Amino acid sequence: MPWITGWFNGRPQFGVNFPVRRIQCITHRLCQFCRQPLGRRIGIVVRPADISAGYVDEPGMHPECLDYALAVCPMLNGAMDRYRSQPPAAVAHLVALQASRAGQPAEAYDAWFITPSGYEIAYGADGSVLGLSLDVPVLMKRPVRTAAQPRLTDEQAALLRQVLDLESSTEGPITP
Repeated sequence: MPWITGWFNGRPQFGVNFPVRRIQCITHRLCQFCRQPLGRRIGIVVRPADISAGYVDEPGMHPECLDYALAVCPMLNGAMDRYRSQPPAAVAHLVALQASRAGQPAEAYDAWFITPSGYEIAYGADGSVLGLSLDVPVLMKRPVRTAAQPRLTDEQAALLRQVLDLESSTEGPITP
Protein backbone atom coordinates (compact mmCIF):
# COMPACT_ATOMS: atom_id res chain seq x y z
CA MET A 1 0.00 0.00 0.00
CA PRO A 2 1.57 3.34 -0.99
CA TRP A 3 2.24 5.48 2.07
CA ILE A 4 0.67 8.56 0.45
CA THR A 5 -2.62 6.77 -0.32
CA GLY A 6 -5.56 8.35 1.46
CA TRP A 7 -7.46 6.25 3.99
CA PHE A 8 -11.04 7.15 4.88
CA ASN A 9 -13.40 5.21 7.12
CA GLY A 10 -10.76 2.49 7.51
CA ARG A 11 -10.40 1.87 3.77
CA PRO A 12 -7.73 2.91 1.28
CA GLN A 13 -8.89 5.27 -1.47
CA PHE A 14 -6.58 4.51 -4.37
CA GLY A 15 -5.92 7.49 -6.61
CA VAL A 16 -6.42 9.87 -3.69
CA ASN A 17 -3.26 11.03 -1.96
CA PHE A 18 -2.93 12.60 1.47
CA PRO A 19 -1.75 16.14 0.56
CA VAL A 20 0.43 16.45 3.70
CA ARG A 21 2.13 13.10 3.07
CA ARG A 22 2.69 13.99 -0.59
CA ILE A 23 4.45 17.20 0.39
CA GLN A 24 6.42 15.44 3.16
CA CYS A 25 7.70 12.90 0.65
CA ILE A 26 8.70 15.57 -1.85
CA THR A 27 10.39 17.93 0.62
CA HIS A 28 12.11 15.24 2.70
CA ARG A 29 13.07 13.03 -0.27
CA LEU A 30 11.02 10.06 0.91
CA CYS A 31 9.65 7.28 -1.29
CA GLN A 32 5.91 7.76 -1.79
CA PHE A 33 5.42 4.01 -1.56
CA CYS A 34 7.50 2.85 1.42
CA ARG A 35 8.28 6.21 3.13
CA GLN A 36 12.00 5.41 3.36
CA PRO A 37 14.66 7.91 2.22
CA LEU A 38 15.30 7.82 -1.51
CA GLY A 39 18.62 6.41 -2.67
CA ARG A 40 21.04 6.72 -5.59
CA ARG A 41 18.36 6.30 -8.24
CA ILE A 42 14.91 7.86 -8.04
CA GLY A 43 12.00 6.73 -10.19
CA ILE A 44 9.20 9.07 -11.18
CA VAL A 45 6.10 8.38 -13.24
CA VAL A 46 5.61 10.97 -15.98
CA ARG A 47 2.67 11.75 -18.30
CA PRO A 48 2.76 14.03 -21.36
CA ALA A 49 0.73 16.58 -19.35
CA ASP A 50 3.48 16.60 -16.71
CA ILE A 51 6.09 17.33 -19.36
CA SER A 52 3.99 20.25 -20.59
CA ALA A 53 3.65 21.56 -17.03
CA GLY A 54 7.37 21.09 -16.36
CA TYR A 55 6.86 19.06 -13.19
CA VAL A 56 5.28 15.88 -11.89
CA ASP A 57 3.03 16.28 -8.85
CA GLU A 58 3.70 12.87 -7.31
CA PRO A 59 6.79 12.10 -5.23
CA GLY A 60 9.61 9.86 -6.39
CA MET A 61 10.09 6.18 -5.56
CA HIS A 62 12.84 3.64 -5.18
CA PRO A 63 13.24 1.67 -8.43
CA GLU A 64 12.01 -1.47 -6.62
CA CYS A 65 8.93 0.33 -5.27
CA LEU A 66 8.25 1.77 -8.72
CA ASP A 67 8.45 -1.71 -10.28
CA TYR A 68 5.93 -2.99 -7.73
CA ALA A 69 3.61 -0.01 -8.33
CA LEU A 70 3.77 -0.64 -12.09
CA ALA A 71 2.76 -4.24 -11.52
CA VAL A 72 -0.19 -3.62 -9.18
CA CYS A 73 -1.59 -0.16 -10.02
CA PRO A 74 -4.47 -0.60 -12.48
CA MET A 75 -3.86 2.80 -14.09
CA LEU A 76 -0.15 2.13 -14.60
CA ASN A 77 -0.45 -1.51 -15.68
CA GLY A 78 -3.23 -0.79 -18.17
CA ALA A 79 -6.10 -2.57 -16.38
CA MET A 80 -7.94 0.79 -16.19
CA ASP A 81 -8.33 2.66 -19.45
CA ARG A 82 -10.06 5.77 -18.10
CA TYR A 83 -9.66 8.16 -15.20
CA ARG A 84 -12.45 8.22 -12.65
CA SER A 85 -15.36 10.47 -13.53
CA GLN A 86 -15.82 11.36 -9.88
CA PRO A 87 -13.78 10.86 -6.71
CA PRO A 88 -14.79 7.96 -4.44
CA ALA A 89 -17.95 8.86 -2.51
CA ALA A 90 -16.13 8.61 0.82
CA VAL A 91 -13.79 11.46 -0.09
CA ALA A 92 -15.78 13.55 -2.57
CA HIS A 93 -15.93 16.43 -0.10
CA LEU A 94 -12.16 16.32 0.49
CA VAL A 95 -10.72 16.08 -2.99
CA ALA A 96 -11.36 17.55 -6.38
CA LEU A 97 -10.34 15.62 -9.47
CA GLN A 98 -8.71 17.64 -12.16
CA ALA A 99 -11.54 18.46 -14.52
CA SER A 100 -9.22 17.94 -17.48
CA ARG A 101 -8.73 14.25 -16.58
CA ALA A 102 -12.11 13.24 -15.15
CA GLY A 103 -13.58 10.43 -17.25
CA GLN A 104 -10.95 10.82 -19.97
CA PRO A 105 -8.94 7.98 -21.51
CA ALA A 106 -5.74 7.19 -19.62
CA GLU A 107 -2.65 8.95 -20.89
CA ALA A 108 0.65 7.36 -21.77
CA TYR A 109 2.97 6.91 -18.80
CA ASP A 110 6.75 6.69 -18.71
CA ALA A 111 9.11 5.88 -15.85
CA TRP A 112 12.02 8.30 -15.57
CA PHE A 113 15.05 7.66 -13.42
CA ILE A 114 17.05 10.53 -11.95
CA THR A 115 19.84 10.90 -9.40
CA PRO A 116 19.70 12.80 -6.10
CA SER A 117 21.68 15.64 -7.70
CA GLY A 118 18.86 16.00 -10.26
CA TYR A 119 16.16 16.09 -7.59
CA GLU A 120 14.64 19.56 -7.77
CA ILE A 121 11.39 20.67 -6.17
CA ALA A 122 9.04 22.74 -8.34
CA TYR A 123 7.37 25.60 -6.47
CA GLY A 124 4.34 27.70 -7.38
CA ALA A 125 4.43 31.49 -7.51
CA ASP A 126 2.97 31.51 -3.99
CA GLY A 127 5.75 29.24 -2.68
CA SER A 128 3.58 26.11 -2.58
CA VAL A 129 5.15 22.76 -3.45
CA LEU A 130 3.93 21.72 -6.89
CA GLY A 131 6.02 18.57 -7.26
CA LEU A 132 9.32 17.52 -8.82
CA SER A 133 10.86 19.49 -11.66
CA LEU A 134 11.26 17.66 -14.95
CA ASP A 135 13.89 20.08 -16.22
CA VAL A 136 16.66 17.87 -14.83
CA PRO A 137 19.15 15.33 -16.22
CA VAL A 138 17.46 11.95 -16.76
CA LEU A 139 19.42 8.70 -16.51
CA MET A 140 16.85 6.61 -18.33
CA LYS A 141 13.30 6.79 -19.66
CA ARG A 142 11.20 3.65 -19.90
CA PRO A 143 7.69 3.45 -21.42
CA VAL A 144 5.18 2.12 -18.89
CA ARG A 145 1.92 2.11 -20.83
CA THR A 146 0.52 3.58 -24.00
CA ALA A 147 -2.39 5.96 -23.99
CA ALA A 148 -5.81 4.32 -23.94
CA GLN A 149 -7.88 4.73 -27.06
CA PRO A 150 -11.10 6.71 -26.73
CA ARG A 151 -14.27 4.63 -26.68
CA LEU A 152 -16.88 5.04 -29.39
CA THR A 153 -20.20 6.52 -28.38
CA ASP A 154 -23.35 4.68 -29.47
CA GLU A 155 -23.85 7.32 -32.17
CA GLN A 156 -20.28 6.95 -33.44
CA ALA A 157 -20.60 3.15 -33.53
CA ALA A 158 -23.88 3.40 -35.48
CA LEU A 159 -22.30 5.80 -37.98
CA LEU A 160 -19.29 3.52 -38.37
CA ARG A 161 -21.55 0.51 -39.01
CA GLN A 162 -23.45 2.54 -41.62
CA VAL A 163 -20.30 3.83 -43.37
CA LEU A 164 -18.73 0.37 -43.46
CA ASP A 165 -22.05 -1.17 -44.52
CA LEU A 166 -21.95 -3.57 -41.61
CA GLU A 167 -25.70 -3.44 -41.01
CA SER A 168 -26.22 -6.04 -43.73
CA SER A 169 -23.13 -8.04 -42.77
CA THR A 170 -23.40 -11.47 -41.21
CA GLU A 171 -20.58 -10.60 -38.83
CA GLY A 172 -21.42 -9.54 -35.31
CA PRO A 173 -22.20 -5.92 -34.44
CA ILE A 174 -19.58 -3.36 -33.52
CA THR A 175 -19.87 -2.52 -29.86
CA PRO A 176 -18.70 0.79 -28.44
